[in-house]
Amino acid sequence: MRKKAMRYQKWMTKHAKRLDGKAAIVTGANSGIGYECARYLLSLGASVTLACRSAERGKAALERLRAEFPAGRTDLLLLDLADFSSIDAFVQQIRQRDGRLYILLHCAGVYYPREATTADGLPATVGVNYAGTVRLTEGLLPLMAADGRVIFTTSLVDRFGKIRRDAPAPRGKEGYREYAESKLLLSAYACKKAAERDEKAPLFLAVHPGITATSLLDASKTSHNPLFSRLGHGFLYLFTHPKEKAALTAILAAAGDVKNGDCIGPRGFFGISGYPRVTRFCRRVRKQARIGQDPYRR
Repeated sequence: MRKKAMRYQKWMTKHAKRLDGKAAIVTGANSGIGYECARYLLSLGASVTLACRSAERGKAALERLRAEFPAGRTDLLLLDLADFSSIDAFVQQIRQRDGRLYILLHCAGVYYPREATTADGLPATVGVNYAGTVRLTEGLLPLMAADGRVIFTTSLVDRFGKIRRDAPAPRGKEGYREYAESKLLLSAYACKKAAERDEKAPLFLAVHPGITATSLLDASKTSHNPLFSRLGHGFLYLFTHPKEKAALTAILAAAGDVKNGDCIGPRGFFGISGYPRVTRFCRRVRKQARIGQDPYRR
């Protein structure tokens, strides 16, 4: 596992500064890009809290990370972004700790979720990917260091998102349309927060990892046909970059030379793969940030 990550050590040495003694939270850290981000942050000396919905998967990830980084400081707290009460309880746990939070890295998300709604009655995709993520952010902002960084993992599909006017009514089975809407809203929120930031607030940054093979399409987590999931993963493994490389966009945001409001994505063809570079929010995101219409916030 360590040997595999070392393929990008040269890039890390050049672009990522040390984070010794700085506290970080990574949502969705038990697998995929979130797990790889936690690994990179630990390798840079950060103290990392894994924020995971599943106790079983979270503990397994924690054990793997502690085995790989025995001198690192990492722990696990349960967090379900589909449940506002879980989010609020998580925030209270963090508030009881000493010290400031330096990195809040949002990696958790859903696509074609099995559940139709969240615990609070919102459509599941936008409820997790946007509303839950925003609630967590707002709850933790008072704890963030002034030189800290709040990082939102969004997607290339934000430019294709459209805000539904019948929100927040549940719509049954959800898929690409709802996913694109949730990422448009999330990108616009990051863009708006960056524009409104004052000098006492952390940097607000957005990253998209391009396209990579993660557990987002696993049949056990989605309403996809299992055959579709297998074919989708086969395509991703063949034609896109690995999650270890996809995670570098978030690491540049967390530990690189960036500015408030930066949007970071792969530098390759159509932003699908490649090493990170600073890009910009698409026109639709910037327009949504100006309009500020939000039918899902509670």
